[in-house]
Amino acid sequence: MEREAKKVFISYAWENEEHQEWVQKLAEDLRKDGVDAKLDKWEVRIGNNLRYYMEHGLADADLVLCICSDQYIARSYSGQGGVGYEANILSEKINPENSSIIPIIRGCTKEKKVPYFLSNIRYIDFEDDDSYKTNYEKLLRRIYDKDTEEKPPLGSNPFDSSKLSKRITTELEIGKVEFQNTAFAGKVSFDYKTNNGSFLIGEGEFQFTTHWSECDSNSVYCYSDYIKRVGYNSSYQDFPSIDKATDFNFSSRAWAIHEGEIVILENRKQKFAAVKVTRVIRKDESIGHLLEFEYKIYTDID
Repeated sequence: MEREAKKVFISYAWENEEHQEWVQKLAEDLRKDGVDAKLDKWEVRIGNNLRYYMEHGLADADLVLCICSDQYIARSYSGQGGVGYEANILSEKINPENSSIIPIIRGCTKEKKVPYFLSNIRYIDFEDDDSYKTNYEKLLRRIYDKDTEEKPPLGSNPFDSSKLSKRITTELEIGKVEFQNTAFAGKVSFDYKTNNGSFLIGEGEFQFTTHWSECDSNSVYCYSDYIKRVGYNSSYQDFPSIDKATDFNFSSRAWAIHEGEIVILENRKQKFAAVKVTRVIRKDESIGHLLEFEYKIYTDID
């Protein structure tokens, strides 16, 4: 079911033609944006009861816009004309919890920008035509109750020890995600000077903690510290079939691996993975110490 349009009653003084045109433009813009703006020019026909229109218009409106010009303020004080009558009605409706009246400043040259009965209500100043679009957006957000969405959510006390502990735990979990790829094949790019040079690939019994450190400009050291062993053979540039793992030398704790070379990893669950170093940057101001590698975990063997 379509929601009923917001009804907005516009209270203003008929003064010069320029002012009336500005008020009418505001009402037209509101109607274009789905607001049922009520303007006496459009609503009151010759022979209609003007007081009836004002009383029922103010009573039925979701919001009332009071266009506070010099004459509007003067007539509200003197009680003259339609403005004076509307001001009397509105002054009785105002209370600390009432938020249905919005003063609009337009055509006001006095120091006092609003009549006394609106003096405690926050207004929108439309005097500067160059700022019309910005102020109109503020008004529209208020009409549609979207202004409250600008308020950020309330966070927790950063000094609450239990909350602090949870936040640290969360940040650690996020850190793990940054240095882990659970897929059984893929590409990795990370700063090997961070996270103690470690990057996790795979998961479960097929998980491998690769461990790296700085070597030459186009090479890195690969370690077996967190797995069972690491094998190296400089003649391989493509992932070998698993039966070729015996061609690799597993006798050292660490190997210097150059770009384009491959190592075979064995974890403590006797599972194997092949890792090919594709790019090494020793030091760069924007990306740090970069290591990129491709990997494949062998899952089709016993």
